[in-house]
Amino acid sequence: MIITYHFSFDDGREMSHEVNLDRLYDRARAKASPAWTKLDNNKCQNCPLSSAENANCPAAVDLDAVIRDFHGTLASTKVNVRVITPEREYVKRVTVEEGVRALMGLVMATSACPVFGTLKPNARHHLPFARQEEYILRSVSLYLMKQYLVWREGGEPDWELKGLVKSSEQLQMVNHAFWQRIMTEFQSDANSKALLSFFTMSSSVSSSLQSQITKMKSVFFTGS
Repeated sequence: MIITYHFSFDDGREMSHEVNLDRLYDRARAKASPAWTKLDNNKCQNCPLSSAENANCPAAVDLDAVIRDFHGTLASTKVNVRVITPEREYVKRVTVEEGVRALMGLVMATSACPVFGTLKPNARHHLPFARQEEYILRSVSLYLMKQYLVWREGGEPDWELKGLVKSSEQLQMVNHAFWQRIMTEFQSDANSKALLSFFTMSSSVSSSLQSQITKMKSVFFTGS
């Protein structure tokens, strides 16, 4: 399954990135990747990978092309973004920061990073430019679907969403380390700001999940 992001700038520049959701980790490409992708470069505190067996960070290797394309671009630059999925297309005029944030999230969620791997179900039902409420609704819905399947197979489901909060806390640590990597190598531009806004959105799952869910009661209960 391939999802394509196409960026059309007002100055005539065109830029496209294809993301294969089912891609395998390419160790040969990783070996040829730049130094900033090394696993020990601002390695995430919760990274389960061994530096001896994995010289490069899988997610960083996959993100390198995106980051280099947008390096030096102002985050506030307006751009027309077209996202093509097998089922439908999305078109929106946004800031580069918002467009890159959506693309980065998709790339990281489908990388070989064990921590980002928890987001693969979300990636298969990718919704670019999601608002905060949509992000929470999709995250909780997909997690509860998984718990239903666990229950149906005779397992112990987590209806209280404790696992979702824990996974989000792990993702926060990874996002923070990635932001440090990018700031160290590329300084402040659309890349660092896009990742920071992605971090802010995803952190709401662990920091204020219950309050976010409470805000959505009116969607399901009239008069709530």
